[in-house]
Amino acid sequence: MSGPPFIIGAWKGKGKVLPKGIEYLESSTFLLLREEPAYVINWQQFTKHAETLKPMHAENGFLKILPKPEDSHVKKAELMLSHPFSVNEYYKTAHFDFDKNIFECVADTEDCFQRGPAAGGKPATGSRRIYKLEDDKLIYDMYLRTEGSDEFVHHLHCEMMKVSE
Repeated sequence: MSGPPFIIGAWKGKGKVLPKGIEYLESSTFLLLREEPAYVINWQQFTKHAETLKPMHAENGFLKILPKPEDSHVKKAELMLSHPFSVNEYYKTAHFDFDKNIFECVADTEDCFQRGPAAGGKPATGSRRIYKLEDDKLIYDMYLRTEGSDEFVHHLHCEMMKVSE
């Protein structure tokens, strides 16, 4: 496999919850745990309100980039994330493009979401994430679909700079 994946390292930046217009500060760390037979990356992300600095969100999990297909720079991937509001997400449709420095993933079936007894709010029925490296910035967009809707809504946009390997 080509490597290392562009996402590796510690990143900091600013984003926005688009439907509400709320700006946030983000710190994300993607730590390479293993390279063979697949890349396994520990995924940690924390946000806080840009003005009040109150914590807003966190997620923890693992990204696995598989060595398949062998003859392509675009590899199959899986992303599993846990959230403190008692929800787990499994992005089983995912690919990591080593040449274009893009990671895209989709969770869009019922088995992609697990809700604990304390989970509140409207259940998510779909989530799509796109991460890309542009001019040394890690840029991501997240789209969300909730119960009762067929459409994905552009939910988050964030731009971060690498602060350490």
